[in-house]
Amino acid sequence: MEMPTLQYPRLRYQNRRGGLAASDALLICFYMQYANDQIAPAVIRALELFRERIRPYQLAWYAGDGQAEPLDGSAWDEIRKKTLEPEPDEGAFQQLWDDPIRVDGLHVDYRGLPVVPLPWPNRKDDVSVLYLRLPTEYLEEQGPDRVRELALELAQELPFNSGFVDFALCSNTGDFGEAIDLVRPRYPGVELAPSSANLRMNTWVDGVHWMNFLGQPVLGQLGGVDGLRERLTLPGVSIQEMSGERVLITLGDRPETGDVEAGQMLPLHRALARLLEPHLYHRTTELSRLSPEEWLRWERRFLD
Repeated sequence: MEMPTLQYPRLRYQNRRGGLAASDALLICFYMQYANDQIAPAVIRALELFRERIRPYQLAWYAGDGQAEPLDGSAWDEIRKKTLEPEPDEGAFQQLWDDPIRVDGLHVDYRGLPVVPLPWPNRKDDVSVLYLRLPTEYLEEQGPDRVRELALELAQELPFNSGFVDFALCSNTGDFGEAIDLVRPRYPGVELAPSSANLRMNTWVDGVHWMNFLGQPVLGQLGGVDGLRERLTLPGVSIQEMSGERVLITLGDRPETGDVEAGQMLPLHRALARLLEPHLYHRTTELSRLSPEEWLRWERRFLD
């Protein structure tokens, strides 16, 4: 029997100039408490795998010297070299796109720090991050099983502390403005995310998602894989052990928006949120139009 077509809401917000300022997308993100020189080969392997697996989608531009430049074979060789062999005391920072202007298209943002932790007190929580954004159409066309396979392949390469895959609303500036109304209160399952990597993760966990990658130290603090299996027993929760004392927790068979108008309650998200509560990341900067109290309520939407 043919599977029904997978469709997600189109969450699009245009600014006063008519430009697309926020859009739905699929996010894959990994946080690594390692300096670039410790993880660069793994990141390059992951990026090469990503470029291969997402076809026919294609990264076509990269951040050159102050502007976007075409991503051809020689440019990719340059990116590899700058990531694997950066200048002394410098990390590796790479951005790639299918179109550098779009907020709903392909985007890669790798921030590999020169040293972890950084020597400045206000940056003590920064970690290296690999942020991958795919258009919603990729999820709909390829299906969640293909997305899960892709994310697992990437995760196998990377020494992550945590990571996630989810359907999201992405903002070009991180300032959501009125775009927040596209999600709140109807779609609590949709991640709110800027269109670039958030470095200040330390070893916290960045929320509760469809796919949740956990490594150390949080996995150990939760009692390891056995502890998770004892405490997450709801049907629909998948716990997959990975090498290197890591695990993937998947909630259901696809990303869910939690559409309240359709009566979706997201019980799996709520169960995992209760378990992860002491380890969840809390933003210290507020989104536009949200007071700190409102933002805290949004972060606790699966707990209260």
